[in-house]
Parts: sequence; C-alpha cells; structure tokens
Amino acid sequence: MLVGHKVILRTFRRADLEGLYDLAADAREIGPYWPLGAVSEPRWAKRFEEDGFWGEDVKIFLITDLDGRRLGQIGAYKASNSYQGWELGYRIYKPADRGKGYITEAVRMASAYLFAEQPLGRLQLLISPLNEGSKRVAEKVGFVLEGTMRQAIFNHGEYQDLLVYSMVREEAPKLADLLAPLTT
Repeated sequence: MLVGHKVILRTFRRADLEGLYDLAADAREIGPYWPLGAVSEPRWAKRFEEDGFWGEDVKIFLITDLDGRRLGQIGAYKASNSYQGWELGYRIYKPADRGKGYITEAVRMASAYLFAEQPLGRLQLLISPLNEGSKRVAEKVGFVLEGTMRQAIFNHGEYQDLLVYSMVREEAPKLADLLAPLTT
C-alpha cells in the first residue's frame, strides 16, 4: 500500500468489489476520454479471482482518499513486447472528485513505484489532445511530450489522435520522497 498526502494506492480487496463494477462501468460518468469498451461483470469478477487485477503484464491500483473512499483506479500495462516500457492509464470515477489533485499524486506515486519495482526504462501516457486535465497531470508529474500518434484509437464513434508522453528512469521521483510520514 502506498500512502501519500491525498491518496492511497493499493491492490484490490474482495470487499472492494461490492458496487465497484457499477461505479467503474457507468458510461455516463466515464467522460469523453476513457474508452467506452465494456466487459461483462462475470468476466470482470473472474479476472479478479485469477489475479486480483495484479498480474505480470497488468497491475491495477485502487485509488482511495485517506479515509478509504474509492476514488478511481490507475493501471500499468506492458506497452510493447519490443522494449521494456510500461503505459499508465488512470481515471477518477465520479466527476465531483476530479480536479482535486488526486490523479496527479496517484500518477506520481505509481510512476515512482514502477521504476523502483520493475526493470523498465520508460513509462508512457497516451492522452487525447483534447484532454487538458490529463495533459496538465502529465506535465506536473514530469512526463515529456514526445509526439502524436495519428488516428490511434477508435473511441466514442470516431478515430482519435493520441499524444505520447514519456518519463525515463532518470526523471522519475523517488518513492520515499512521495510517501506520507508514519504517524504514531
């Protein structure tokens, strides 16, 4: 469990599943940038049973506030078999919880964790050019804009471009610097 100053990143627990499928799958709240793709609840639950959403090629953290309220998720995925890089994807479930710095801290901590835990040379974010909030997060955390992947994703009924942001190991923050101090 990674405890920051605003959020906690942790793996999923069985108790987290109650109501989570509905929270994560509600198309009215995902916004225009999160992919519309749906997965059935039985398949979703089976995946949790197989690895708790924490496997070798995919690792998904639950993002909670400091009181344990579920805010969102941040996933890390192997970006390619041809290089040792991973990609992050993230979201806050409820629009009312967006814009409060939760994702910025979560991306910073997840990035530092992955560089500390994995032998990888880079992390990347793929962001819609229209997603101003996510571009700000990338820049605040220290990701560098590399370029545009044209017509890279079919989402919400059309092909869309994606901006590629990256962070290499030497640019990553140190995990110990991001964690909240222990209190007694």
